[in-house]
Amino acid sequence: MTKIIAVISGKGGVGKTTLVSNMAAALSKAGKHVLIIDGNVSGPNLTAHLGIPETHPITLNEVIKNEAYILHAIYQHPLGFKVIPASMAELQAELGGLEKHLARLIGVYDVILIDSAPGVNDEVRAAIEASDEVVVVTTPEVPAVQNAKMAVDFARTLGKSIAGVIINMQRNERHELKPEEIERMLETRVLGVVKEHSKVREAISKAIPVYALDPYIRPSREIRRIAHLLLEESPPKESLRERIISLLKAEIHINIR
Repeated sequence: MTKIIAVISGKGGVGKTTLVSNMAAALSKAGKHVLIIDGNVSGPNLTAHLGIPETHPITLNEVIKNEAYILHAIYQHPLGFKVIPASMAELQAELGGLEKHLARLIGVYDVILIDSAPGVNDEVRAAIEASDEVVVVTTPEVPAVQNAKMAVDFARTLGKSIAGVIINMQRNERHELKPEEIERMLETRVLGVVKEHSKVREAISKAIPVYALDPYIRPSREIRRIAHLLLEESPPKESLRERIISLLKAEIHINIR
């Protein structure tokens, strides 16, 4: 059965799109049938993160306006997962009716990830209403978590289950909130903590998921673990070689810092 997950955030700049694209890459690598949707039609950026040509002929915008069938808007990414992009040329679009269109894809994919717009608005509402459950992304700073609380409350008023929160771009600085503090503030569990890493920024500049650029660094491995946790399963076991490489990568990063 297809699980539809809306990935939301209280504010922009917390790395939501990065997490969505990397979870898709990790699950696809594990043999899952994955579709990700750019649900941020007023400010789409999934295409930029994934190197998808802006000239992709059919986007989510045409689907929402009932000008195209949803299957015709699907882009095959080289890493194996599928993408429905939004148009960069039409920033005044609305997302209403998404749930109706997604109903046609039930059973085709193992998981559909909706990269929603940031904040609390009609676009986010449409993404939440089309989903089975919601994941909230935040950084560990107080303002970001306060905004995430609004997003959590918004999803709950719509009757959706909160799968949990992902803490992104953790730097281990003294002013950052601890995971247990964030759990108390948001009244939901922390699914995982993804640490800040230069490889993540490098991957964004190259328009590829960091999981594809370097699957052995700590952020890639944590994103993979979170992605499988959302599907209520354990990630594939790592070989001895993979564990050794991961340990070496972690040691190198610690020394550089």
